[in-house]
Amino acid sequence: MKFSFSLVPSSPIAKFGDVIAEAESWGYDLAWTPDQGFMHDPFVALSYLMTRTEKIALGVGITNPYQRHPIQIARAAVTLADMRPGGFVLGLGAGEKRRIRDRVGAPTGPFIDTISVTMQVLRDLFDGKKVSVSNSVFELDDVGLEISNPPKVPIFLATTHPDAFRAAGAYADGVIVGDVADPAVMQQIVEWIREGADSQGRDMKDISVLAWCATIVAEDRAAVIEHLRRPVIGSAINGMHKATRGLMGVSPEHFPQIRAAKFDASLALPEGAIPNDMVDRFAIAGPPDYCAERIRDLRDVGVDTMGFRMPVALTQTYDFETNLRRLIHDVVPLIGT
Repeated sequence: MKFSFSLVPSSPIAKFGDVIAEAESWGYDLAWTPDQGFMHDPFVALSYLMTRTEKIALGVGITNPYQRHPIQIARAAVTLADMRPGGFVLGLGAGEKRRIRDRVGAPTGPFIDTISVTMQVLRDLFDGKKVSVSNSVFELDDVGLEISNPPKVPIFLATTHPDAFRAAGAYADGVIVGDVADPAVMQQIVEWIREGADSQGRDMKDISVLAWCATIVAEDRAAVIEHLRRPVIGSAINGMHKATRGLMGVSPEHFPQIRAAKFDASLALPEGAIPNDMVDRFAIAGPPDYCAERIRDLRDVGVDTMGFRMPVALTQTYDFETNLRRLIHDVVPLIGT
């Protein structure tokens, strides 16, 4: 099993490099940098990280074809892959429509069709082919990379949408499963991925499954669950596809209230809207032995990589670097093989 985490670039950028370099020395396999806002540019930040690290894989997690044209994504991706052969991963997704895409006037288009075409376009560009395509989001007219023998770039699709899981099985090298820590739900997601793989005659062994969820090492589980409940789990519920949300046990009756509370801090969550057992379906939080057991359960249903997420909403409550260190030093050795 592999272990990864995500870190938002911050000023000074040298500090960002210090954290990633230290995590590499601890034994992490992969570090992700998001393209989910208006912070430092992730592709530029990762090019800096290439100079600060030696072997840890680096990934953009995630960017999207609504804000970045696929040819620009491809150019940046092959540049980073050239700098670290076999050590760059490209994460794709929908991006946050209301908070980001709508605010910059990004084009709109159906997600499943758009992301499926994007993955196929990127694959062709990475293979040195010229591409012609036109849809409501982007166009390419006989365009190819003006780079001889571009390096291969693994494509991971981040989603909670059943049809996107199928699309990932058909076209992606990996799947980033957002905010699912429940093995029964993960098992269903793996089946959706398998359906897509079967449709294209692909082997599931060639598709990585990454569980991307809040993971916090803490002796006081009750306290961390309470910290997670509204700002983290409520936000995750709001962004999750309704089919997956239903599998996670979210009541259709409570969802409008959870959604409203995300955008209005003055609103109270209704009693029982996000109970403790539901928090545990979305996140992993507790002492090292508890966390290790939860991760083993995910591994047993097909997860081969963990994406440890420290929610931005909790960075004033829990120290990011301490949590990362405890995960790799105190939890990972307990997981076993």
